[in-house]
Amino acid sequence: MGSAWVSPGTGDVQSVEMVQAAGEDHIEPEAVLVSYDAGVRAIERIAAVAEWDAPTPCGEWRAFDLVGHLLAIVRYYHRLLDAASDGNPRPGLPRGSQLVAMNADDLDALTEVEGDERAREFVVGADAYADRLRSASWTMTLGEWSGLGKLTVGQHTGVVLGEWHVHAWDLARSVGLDHRPDNAVMVAKGQEVVLRGAGPGDPWIQVLNGYGRNLDWSRPSDGSA
Repeated sequence: MGSAWVSPGTGDVQSVEMVQAAGEDHIEPEAVLVSYDAGVRAIERIAAVAEWDAPTPCGEWRAFDLVGHLLAIVRYYHRLLDAASDGNPRPGLPRGSQLVAMNADDLDALTEVEGDERAREFVVGADAYADRLRSASWTMTLGEWSGLGKLTVGQHTGVVLGEWHVHAWDLARSVGLDHRPDNAVMVAKGQEVVLRGAGPGDPWIQVLNGYGRNLDWSRPSDGSA
């Protein structure tokens, strides 16, 4: 059996195949959502001072592209939860190169043409998704990923912690700042289901390594990529 997560407001124990965070035997989903919200708020703060044409540690993406990606993926998460809530969790969800291609297509399809607008819409979407998570069953299958299998809502939410906090780090680095989650252990544990973030040492460093980040990356002084 995986870790036991206590559904908020019920006391009923739900089995979710994520190892316990911070060495605790029982983790309330609300505690996970605290880290989720912290990641969203970090992105919101950094976006307020972002330079949208600045390069980032996330491949060839500029800050404008990165915040667009965040907007696109939170909309994707809503679509996944819509399908799962209707009793039809999506099969064959992309990973690897297929996921890269989907991300590129979704980014190209965005109609929001200003970085500030993309950031605002991301925050609205991420907050709305958190509200939905509070009333969702964390043991419900959210979808089935190619080469990985089924993930529950709870498992996937753990993965999302990495998305928010790593991309907050990306945006921070693009303006010469830094970001580190308050509960790096929880973020790292959330990545283990997708084989990222495991290993000895600093859990936040392990997460960044799992996402393929260059820890020494800094914005070029001339602003070029």
